[in-house]
Amino acid sequence: MENVARNQEADIENNASQEKLLKDFVEGIQSKYNIVMHYSQRPLIQDRIICCVNPLLREVNAAAYRPKFVIIGPLRCYGSILEHIEMQKRIYLASFLQRAEKKASLNDFYKLIKDSADQIHGCYEETYCRSWDFLSHEIRQDIVASNGRSELFIEMVLVDASFIIELFLRAFNKEGRAESDFIFDEPGKIHTIRRDLFLAHNQLPFFILKALYELAFAANPDHPSFLHLTCHFFGPYYNQNTSIQDITSSSDCHDKYRDKLGFAKHFTDLLRTLQLPYSFQTDCSQEKPLCCKLPQFKWIKTKVMYFLDLISSSLIPSSQKPEQSLEAGQVHGEYLYSAVLLREAGVKFKVSTSRCLLDIEFNQNNGELKIPPLRLDELTESFFRNLMAWEQRYYPHETLICDYIFLMEYLIKSTEDVDLLVRKRILINQLGSHKAVVTLFNNFCKHVTPMEKNHYSDIFTKLNAHNAVRRHSWIAILKLQYFSTLWRGVATIAAVVLLLLTLIQTICAVISL
Repeated sequence: MENVARNQEADIENNASQEKLLKDFVEGIQSKYNIVMHYSQRPLIQDRIICCVNPLLREVNAAAYRPKFVIIGPLRCYGSILEHIEMQKRIYLASFLQRAEKKASLNDFYKLIKDSADQIHGCYEETYCRSWDFLSHEIRQDIVASNGRSELFIEMVLVDASFIIELFLRAFNKEGRAESDFIFDEPGKIHTIRRDLFLAHNQLPFFILKALYELAFAANPDHPSFLHLTCHFFGPYYNQNTSIQDITSSSDCHDKYRDKLGFAKHFTDLLRTLQLPYSFQTDCSQEKPLCCKLPQFKWIKTKVMYFLDLISSSLIPSSQKPEQSLEAGQVHGEYLYSAVLLREAGVKFKVSTSRCLLDIEFNQNNGELKIPPLRLDELTESFFRNLMAWEQRYYPHETLICDYIFLMEYLIKSTEDVDLLVRKRILINQLGSHKAVVTLFNNFCKHVTPMEKNHYSDIFTKLNAHNAVRRHSWIAILKLQYFSTLWRGVATIAAVVLLLLTLIQTICAVISL
């Protein structure tokens, strides 16, 4: 009986233990589920505006996303920091505090950042404090123990923000520079730092930079607005036909655009906005070519086109005519021929007068494809890669920069394509070789998913339809083969005249018989 009782007690204890384990397991799962649900309900993309670049993109070219000289903000996407620049930042901090001492003190800046610390911290995917990383481990531990990590975060933001503002002021006005300036005394270093400041994860939120600047220099006539200062510093990447001064002035006609720039998330976001098309004035009527102005040339052109249309119509079955295929949706715009092939199909490449890179137009009437000039140098890849990474993350349904790169990638498939675009002054190649340009564009879109509806889909469709009309190819070949130069054109005309005279002479000889 005692053994039976003991066995029953053991079974009861065992069951109780199993129930407790099951209860703990269920509570643990529920707790994790609650955490997941909490974070899933947060608009992650909207909150975390500064994130590490997608690892797949970094696999293609990690150096394009890595700072070379200046590390900004608390996002750790790289190994170590440069001690020298961290010390130089504090020199710029002292200069900034000296500039601002009439309006605000160090305590004022500290209070502003502390009050905004949670908002700033919430902008980052992850954070760490690197303000004292270049000091010894013992000193750093003492600081952490006495002040806490929040104090280090505030100091880091203050040092980085002050460095950026002081840098912008010195770039804007040479008179404000020190006699010995470690950035401006060395040729080319400012270009490297400008490049570091547009990297997608090497950022401070724009609002805190603007707030610190306005606290220091608001209503000071000797200092422009922070937006003007920023646009001036990134002037090499400003691609609009209207000047920075006009954009940042108090003019009412640019209010919406100025507000959009002013509410940028950070410098990468602002630079993306500066690349987007913005119409400042009504479109002017385009100057018509001479052949359209003179009635006799227009009549000749019409007759030639009519004759070629008759030939094309007789050779092409009605079911395969491009106009009908286009209406039936059989000529799609998901693929585009390269620049050389389009030229052979009669497309005329012209450099656009617009500075906005995305302002690409195709005129079906005269077959002109107008593309703004693009300068390619050692910073081009890093610039576009970071804009594309930011756009993929924050504007997944408005990927205008990615769409532009996809279009250029279609056009550039070989060195012959590059040579054509260079001769048309659409590409300004400072990379050294045409092969380097081909490689650059062939690698741009790796691991970048294109949208179903490209911003230039209409242009793709029109170009493909233009390419499908055979007479366009014939006219293009005629021009390229026989009228590409003045002397070749004269020789062709002379040959035709000689052929006609020979033919007339033969006819006359036959008639006389």
